[in-house]
Amino acid sequence: MKKFLLSVLICLPLLAKAQTDEKYLAGAIPVVDGKVSFTTEMQVPALSQEQLYDALLDWANTYFKPEGKLNARVLYTNKEEGTIAAGGEEYLVFTSSALSLDRTRIYYQLLMTCKPGKCDLEMTRIRYWYDEARDGGEKYAAEEWITDDMALNKSKTKLAPICGKFRRKTIDLKDELFKSIQSSLGNRMIALGLQPAPVTPTPAVTVATPGVTVTQSNTANIQPTAPVAPTAPIAPVAPVAPVAPTAPVAPTAPTTQNIDAQIQAAVRMTITAGNDEQFEIGKECWGGFGKLFGKDVAFCLIDTQKTMGNMLLSQSDSYTVSFYMQGNNKPSVVVKCKKLMQQNITGEEAKKMNPNNDGQKTYNMYVGEIIK
Repeated sequence: MKKFLLSVLICLPLLAKAQTDEKYLAGAIPVVDGKVSFTTEMQVPALSQEQLYDALLDWANTYFKPEGKLNARVLYTNKEEGTIAAGGEEYLVFTSSALSLDRTRIYYQLLMTCKPGKCDLEMTRIRYWYDEARDGGEKYAAEEWITDDMALNKSKTKLAPICGKFRRKTIDLKDELFKSIQSSLGNRMIALGLQPAPVTPTPAVTVATPGVTVTQSNTANIQPTAPVAPTAPIAPVAPVAPVAPTAPVAPTAPTTQNIDAQIQAAVRMTITAGNDEQFEIGKECWGGFGKLFGKDVAFCLIDTQKTMGNMLLSQSDSYTVSFYMQGNNKPSVVVKCKKLMQQNITGEEAKKMNPNNDGQKTYNMYVGEIIK
């Protein structure tokens, strides 16, 4: 009876202040055939099915291994089918202080299926063991605990105070797992000497010209104006009517071909991240555009000795790279990115991406998906 009352009370959304965050609200928990199931597909055209399988198995053997009371492990492998299944068991910590620790144990399965050039990931069969040190604790399945009906208020605008914190931490764990796999695959590509293919900057790369700001999606629609037909000669006997002034011609929008040229001609490069904190970096930090996991990306290379820049980018999920021309306080090119991965590379690897880098140093490479 005591356990039943506890379960009822902690799910009442009005007992504590719920926080609003769209990332965790309605639709954030997918339910398929009655089961909570997070899925994603990662496209890695440069890697074969066997290479993907080997990379994911190495990652899984490192991530899923017993530790203390936790018994995470790889459960099943089949190289021919490209299938790996792992059982996760770890703690989700809600709050921690010198006097108290609020956490739950989470169990889940991660299924990885490799195919040529892509892999499918699924996180499912999620369960919790909460407050295990008190009378055996409470055990819940994700389907009865973190779905929209249980973990959100009636208007679906706020998280419930207890069920909501399970929902929040589960979504965060899913994001961390998928991001860790992305980073591992990126490292494998570099280890195999497979550099992402360069691509034309995407529509999210904004190029500014005096008086005009366009995105690349607009440039394809700009048609050359037809040549003006020559006027007929004016007869000398007839008075010439005054010619109405023509409207000024709008400046031509930049083409995709001149974006790299503008970046090369820029004299300043800045990165804005966090709470709109901006820091200036050298142009050797620019690694160019590319395509990774089927997404248009931009690469930035930061010397590991530059503590401020690395700290800001490491703690930010998104950032903006801006390039400035001589004597202009407004950026001529702006690249907005959502951080996909971060990894350490050697100076020689950095020089391959930008010859101005020092081969004797080490760098952190930040890969960001170009966003609107």
